[in-house]
Amino acid sequence: MASSAASPVIRDARSGDAPFIARMHWESHQSTYIASGAVARERIEAWTLDRRSEAWERIVDESVRGERTVVVAVDGERIVGFADARPADRTEEPDAPRDLELKGLYLLDAYQGSGLGQALLDAAIGSRPAFLWAMAGETRARAFYRRNGFEPDGVDLPFEPWDISTVRLVR
Repeated sequence: MASSAASPVIRDARSGDAPFIARMHWESHQSTYIASGAVARERIEAWTLDRRSEAWERIVDESVRGERTVVVAVDGERIVGFADARPADRTEEPDAPRDLELKGLYLLDAYQGSGLGQALLDAAIGSRPAFLWAMAGETRARAFYRRNGFEPDGVDLPFEPWDISTVRLVR
């Protein structure tokens, strides 16, 4: 694992973090989905870095206002991971099985398996009942979520922007 002299720390996202979270998110999508061949490059990169930065500005602002929870893993000055949780959006998903949704949890490759993913999950949702959507066939992430009590509830949906299938995991 690449690291600074001190161990990476978990903290709440702050105003000003959005471009750094967006860059880390971009990098993780490159290695997790494109390099593995799971998702076509043009599908991932259709969500440009500029558009991601704009989205993350909104998401971080919502977190700072207490409307959702975004926590980041920081190694030195570099954001190397994040977890994003929010109340279930009943307009988007009227049959949401829980009141809390984990919208995303990503780490750069060099930090996977280090315990930071668990620390991010714990900081974002703790042991509360929640749900999330995961890419069908994504075995490493699914094993992580299974260890944390998440199981498929039988609902799957296509994620058309990436031309993939997703499964809903619930605990």
